[in-house]
Amino acid sequence: MKKYISFLSFIALFFIGMQFSSAQTADKQQSPEAIAKQQTYQLHKLLNLTGDQQGDIFRVLVDAQQNLQVLDKKDNTDIIKQEGTRTVNNNVEASFKKILTPEQFKTYQESLVKEEKK
Repeated sequence: MKKYISFLSFIALFFIGMQFSSAQTADKQQSPEAIAKQQTYQLHKLLNLTGDQQGDIFRVLVDAQQNLQVLDKKDNTDIIKQEGTRTVNNNVEASFKKILTPEQFKTYQESLVKEEKK
């Protein structure tokens, strides 16, 4: 009887582990739109974006995510990936500066500094 309980426990743990690992894989393979939607929501909470700002920010973030995914898929060196990521981030920041009010942009930059310290 103990053998059966041990065996069933092992099988249950195996399936729980499989479920956990597939959930992590699904997170990594989110679409650029899903990632941008989450980021837009977080920025909306932080900056109280208007509807127009939300739409513009979402489009900028989708474009950025698509570019970052292309960089990840290519077989580039670390230096090329870093330069590409830096270029994408600079483009996002320049677009945000055009979309956001000066106060919102200042709050956004302050939040980036706080994130870097973590």
